[in-house]
Amino acid sequence: MTEELEALRNSSLGARATDMPWKMRRFAKLDMSARLELQSALDAEIRAKQAIQDELNKVKASCISTECKLQESEKKNMELLTDIERLKKETEELRSEKGVKHQDSQNSFLAFLNAPTSALDQFEDSFSSSSSSLIDFMDDIDSVENFTLSNTPSRDEDSKSHLHSRSRSPSTASEIEPIEVTDHPPRSIHTPTMRTAYIGSGLSAPKPKAHQFVVKSFNTPTKCNQCTSLMVGLIRQGCTCEVCGFSCHVTCADKAPAVCPIPPEQTKGPLGIDPQKGIGTAYEGHVRVPKPAGVKKGWQRALAVICDFKLFLYDVAEGKASQPSVIVSQVIDMRDEEFSVSSVLASDVIHANRKDIPCIFRVTASQLSASSNKCSILILADGENEKSKWVGVLNELHRILKKNKLKDRSVYVPKEAYDSTLPLIKTTQSAAIIDHERIALGNEEGLFVVHVTKDEIIRVGDNKKVHQIELIPNEQLIAVISGRNRHVRLFPMAALDGRETEFYKLAETKGCQSIVSGHVRHGALTCLCVAMKRQVLCYELNQSKTRHKKIKEIQVQGNVQWMSIFSDRLCVGYQSGFLKYPLHGEGSPYSLLHPDDHTLSFISQQPTDAICAVEISNKEYLLCFSSVGVYVDCQGRRSRQQELMWPATPSSCCYNAPYLSVYSENAIDIFDVNSMEWIQTIPLKKVRPLNTEGSLNLLGLETVRLIYFKNKMAEGDELVVPETSDNSRKQMVRNINNKRRYSFRVPEEERMQQRREMLRDPEMRNKLISNPTNFNHIAHMGPGDGIQILKDLPMNLRPQESRTVFSGSVSIPSITKSRTEPGRSMSASSGLAARSSAQNGSALRREFSGGSYGAKRQPMASPSDGSLSSGGLDQGSDAPTRDYEREDSDSPRHSTASNSSNLSSPPSPVSPHKTKSLSLESSDHVSWDS
Repeated sequence: MTEELEALRNSSLGARATDMPWKMRRFAKLDMSARLELQSALDAEIRAKQAIQDELNKVKASCISTECKLQESEKKNMELLTDIERLKKETEELRSEKGVKHQDSQNSFLAFLNAPTSALDQFEDSFSSSSSSLIDFMDDIDSVENFTLSNTPSRDEDSKSHLHSRSRSPSTASEIEPIEVTDHPPRSIHTPTMRTAYIGSGLSAPKPKAHQFVVKSFNTPTKCNQCTSLMVGLIRQGCTCEVCGFSCHVTCADKAPAVCPIPPEQTKGPLGIDPQKGIGTAYEGHVRVPKPAGVKKGWQRALAVICDFKLFLYDVAEGKASQPSVIVSQVIDMRDEEFSVSSVLASDVIHANRKDIPCIFRVTASQLSASSNKCSILILADGENEKSKWVGVLNELHRILKKNKLKDRSVYVPKEAYDSTLPLIKTTQSAAIIDHERIALGNEEGLFVVHVTKDEIIRVGDNKKVHQIELIPNEQLIAVISGRNRHVRLFPMAALDGRETEFYKLAETKGCQSIVSGHVRHGALTCLCVAMKRQVLCYELNQSKTRHKKIKEIQVQGNVQWMSIFSDRLCVGYQSGFLKYPLHGEGSPYSLLHPDDHTLSFISQQPTDAICAVEISNKEYLLCFSSVGVYVDCQGRRSRQQELMWPATPSSCCYNAPYLSVYSENAIDIFDVNSMEWIQTIPLKKVRPLNTEGSLNLLGLETVRLIYFKNKMAEGDELVVPETSDNSRKQMVRNINNKRRYSFRVPEEERMQQRREMLRDPEMRNKLISNPTNFNHIAHMGPGDGIQILKDLPMNLRPQESRTVFSGSVSIPSITKSRTEPGRSMSASSGLAARSSAQNGSALRREFSGGSYGAKRQPMASPSDGSLSSGGLDQGSDAPTRDYEREDSDSPRHSTASNSSNLSSPPSPVSPHKTKSLSLESSDHVSWDS
């Protein structure tokens, strides 16, 4: 027993001995992990403190350098003022002792005066009559270049103010150009020895420093420090001085202050717009605009800038550190005729928060020509006061714009070319204007010709999808890219009239991307060029059986992105380049970007798509890339320093001389290629051009519309635009006799339904009934109990001149009426009996020739008879009268019976017949046979 207890005690002690190291190891690991965490936290804190220390050191260093620069600047200012005072003293000495040369003076001013003796003598002779002469030294802090001579003496205060006026930058929009404060027009003398004389004189005047401008691409919207306008563009928006950081437009660099560095207070002047030129920024700030899905989805941040009488909006990502993009999201031109700014009501923004409604305002401009189609932008300001500022600034600028009558430079008026209910419009890929009344549409169902005024539609060719249309009127051909394999087909122009004709397929053009036609040999030859990836096939169009002949095959350096024919040469655009190839004869191509012109090297360094080229003249071209537009000469060297800037990323370009249309996601921007002016912005979203000129476009919103851009500068309209309606119930109906012809009209059932709906509406019913016009006296003729016929009598007719036939045949002799239609009369006895049932309800006006009224004529009453017979119609006329009453019993027309020859007497109250009236329709010209 004791042995067992001893064994048990030994086993428990061994277990404890083995258990202790495991716990110690676990605690050691925990301690180590905690120590590591603390060490890492400490290291992070040390690094953060070190970074803060580095930033502080940098700030201190920059402050010290800034203070040094300020001290140097102040020192230079003092030296310059000392020089000015010294020069003034020397001028006083010269004035007191004219013509005497001072041997003790060692400065360059006397050297300058001694050098051009003849000029000095001439100057003194011309101003000998003046009381005194002043040589006023005028220049900026770091430049000593010229002397200004004036008639009147000036004191130190005048000199300082004059110096300030020369060196300061414009602070308001009206001070775009520097203004010199002088009483008389100054006269400046510039000589090459002036600067060297001062340097050799030992004076402390420093050498003049010019700005070192370099072209720069800004990543955020930036204003020009010279004119305060926005530097719009995707890249290379302006230039910056590498020394002082002065940023401005390339065209404003020459106007920048000549001093470098420019004092900080002169780089940023107050905002303002020149009311005469419309240049400058008036107001800017952060606002919120609705998200693309609408106010219901919320608001997003944006930077709003009122510049150059335009409202610019830039998207800003959420976050405090987010910067706006250089891409302009929306532009509203204040020159627009429909421009307006107003507050909104709760009913206008039903999805907005009630608290935000007092802070929301609306900016409106025209969109399509219809008054109901306007472009409206809702803007949410930070508060009611901020909203009042925006609305006040916009309204005031619009008032100033109207007051100064700045010219509206817009060129195009967008109009809806045809009813959007036409099913062919929704899938349109390409289009062309054939003449003033016809449009060719290529869509997924084939090629169609739409007669916009007659509502007739003609199918051309088969039902294969058409991708592009190219009209070739000189050869009476129309070329299209169609089919799944994208072959080129040639159709005769006669096919556009619905005639059955053969088409010509170009077998080698499988996979065609684009086509273009043009003239070579001074118009003697027409060429058709077909692009397929890196290959271009050139065809000569002729009068042969196949109408085409292949003449050349061109291999391009890259995939063809654009092409056109310029002056017997094919211009092809590919990535970062344009090449011109000879179409007739042999010759090597040449690039429109000269490799030796280093100012154009940025295009090849940053690959960009070629979207368009414009031949401005035979010596200059405009090359449009997706990032910028550059001007080059015929050798490919830069011809203009300024570049064409796109407000947003372009998707395509169209040219209709001299205007370039640049399409982007939210608008179409119009530029004048000659003056390089941005003249118009059409705020239409998701617009795609359908032809090379950009006159026909497809608006891809909820309702797909065919848009025609009417050129206000053209003499006549290229296309007659009919009135369109979104509520149109027209349908395509195939012609029974011709399967290729359709009509786009309202079916008869729909038309009757429309008429019934219109008649239910009292206002619409009143519009259907036109107001009566051209009132004349109405004479009541015939017996009181017989049929009465109303007749318009001339105003000069007297009652005693009327004639009545008792048998029912009416005659009005001796009365003539000046009208283009022949005279009209009626016979109640013979004519009414001859009416058929098919003519029920029609007018009883009939045409007659001469005095013939029928085969049987009754003797007429004497003109002296003063009254009509009370016997009424005879028995021979009773039957036709009853027939007439039975036929027209449901007609709303009324007639007035009379039993007296008095033309103004009332109808007989004892007339046994129902009173009726006959409508005399001018459209019925049916002869009345006996």
